[in-house]
Amino acid sequence: MSPSRGYTLMELVLVLVISGILAAIVIPQFNPREVDASWYFEKAKAAVRYAQRQAVAQRRTVYVVVSAGAIQLCYDAGCASPVNDFGTGSPYLAAAPSGVALTPVTFSFNGLGQPSGGTTFSVGAFSLTVIAETGYVP
Repeated sequence: MSPSRGYTLMELVLVLVISGILAAIVIPQFNPREVDASWYFEKAKAAVRYAQRQAVAQRRTVYVVVSAGAIQLCYDAGCASPVNDFGTGSPYLAAAPSGVALTPVTFSFNGLGQPSGGTTFSVGAFSLTVIAETGYVP
């Protein structure tokens, strides 16, 4: 009998698993700016939602101050009294990664969680919208 030619099922599965692991490691390295921009957009949405929750919990106005390079949460428009970050206890500041530009805007949530108005601002290539009256961030 002649020896069979080809690969066994075990060899094929092993090659697929190794190639899957390599793809998971290598592919994100190709476009880190897009990954950073997408990640920061989600962080910006979380910051706006956190500001709304803090306004309701504290029963006071919370301002969202978006500058060209960061998002801050404050109890006044000038950020003299910042909102503390829940996890660290330090002032809430979400600095944008390099290559991600923000549209500067300031808006607030009152003690009922209602925004000062409908607001839209850009976070890199993404657009973040706060719905008037409800404060919903889609």
